[in-house]
Amino acid sequence: MLVTARQAGLASLTVLTVALAFGGPTQVAGQAPAQRVTTDTPEYCLQLLDRVSELVRLAPAPPPQDVTQLSSEGQKMCDQGQTRSGILRLRRALMLMMHPDMDH
Repeated sequence: MLVTARQAGLASLTVLTVALAFGGPTQVAGQAPAQRVTTDTPEYCLQLLDRVSELVRLAPAPPPQDVTQLSSEGQKMCDQGQTRSGILRLRRALMLMMHPDMDH
């Protein structure tokens, strides 16, 4: 049986489609892993605040003023129901604590 290039291409595409549908995407070497999906809930605000607080507690020196301000604003916004804005500030504070060499 002679298989044309078009038939071979369609077969390959079909196999790839089925593999992705059932096995999900796979990570390619050198490619960054997929980011984790989170929600904008008050519980997530608390989780972020706990993480920032723990990093501040374990830090050998007082946190940068930006971290203090961002975490305070984030907590206040989460408490007032402005969950997304609060999460953004808390994430920024967390990143500054985890990577103090980041540009402000």
